[in-house]
Amino acid sequence: MSTRSTRRSFLTKLAVAPIALSPLAAAACGGNSAVREDGSVDLTKVTLTIGDQAGIQQSLVEAAGVLDGKQYEVRWSQFAAAAPLLEALRSGAVDIGLAGDAPTLNALGSGADIKIVSATRSVRQYGLAIVVPQGSPITSVADLRGKTVSPTTPGSVGHYLLLSALREAGVPANEVRISFLEPVNASAALSSGAIDAWSTWDPYTAAAQLDQGATVLRDANGLAHGLSFINAYQEALDDPGRRAAVRDFVGRYNKALDWARAEPAENARIYGELSHRPPNVARLVSDRSQRTGGPVDDQVIAQLQEVADNYREFGVLREHLAIAEHVDRGLY
Repeated sequence: MSTRSTRRSFLTKLAVAPIALSPLAAAACGGNSAVREDGSVDLTKVTLTIGDQAGIQQSLVEAAGVLDGKQYEVRWSQFAAAAPLLEALRSGAVDIGLAGDAPTLNALGSGADIKIVSATRSVRQYGLAIVVPQGSPITSVADLRGKTVSPTTPGSVGHYLLLSALREAGVPANEVRISFLEPVNASAALSSGAIDAWSTWDPYTAAAQLDQGATVLRDANGLAHGLSFINAYQEALDDPGRRAAVRDFVGRYNKALDWARAEPAENARIYGELSHRPPNVARLVSDRSQRTGGPVDDQVIAQLQEVADNYREFGVLREHLAIAEHVDRGLY
């Protein structure tokens, strides 16, 4: 099937029903210019600002063509990792953003006024991994005792993977020198030998493997559920216009995930163009970033609660998080 006809079939399924508010909700929004007198939302007057990491989500929806025909304006804001993205979300600089389970929990634990509105799950989890330089004598996680490892940023999925892998191997975390480095600095440190291992995610894992010859010491299979989430700023959800746009975007984004699984080569090509990644890296990232999207149901909440409890045991979260209290199920 051609890309054009594939796009058309997806867009046919994306017919958006008129979005109306109850009289009470319309009254609550006061002078919101996106709300008509009859309580319906005029999406042409709404701007949705979306936080993205390394261009992956923007390239996905542009490759799939799922934003064609949308009525609201979309602005993208790019970040190197989840931590700065979530900080922007917490401040209201972006309305929504996609992040992994661990950084989402870290943001919630720090009191961020955000809600989880949608879930995605990896088909393959090999893009999240602990890697070591080419020719490294380190052959097992147990060999990391006394070594320097960067789990990228604090509270990241890389941080969670490292702590989980160390626990699995029976290595106390205080027997490893942990050095938090932003992805660009961590890549340089791995290449130069300044660190012995790097716990990170795609596209950085793929680039380390293909550009530097790094090898995977331990991937996330069996240690993580492969969950990521679309998180929303509470103020955006409280605004009728932006809430309607978020609901519409979530539906379109899930269709883009379907498209990416059906058209991996085209997804890789466009991701490479937008991110300026070499074709071999773009293909590997595309293959490993295949996901399914859906609501935050009871199973997802239970699995995220497990991660939260582990993170508290690791000492990253200071207090217990009741995950169900931080979910907005009203967008499905």
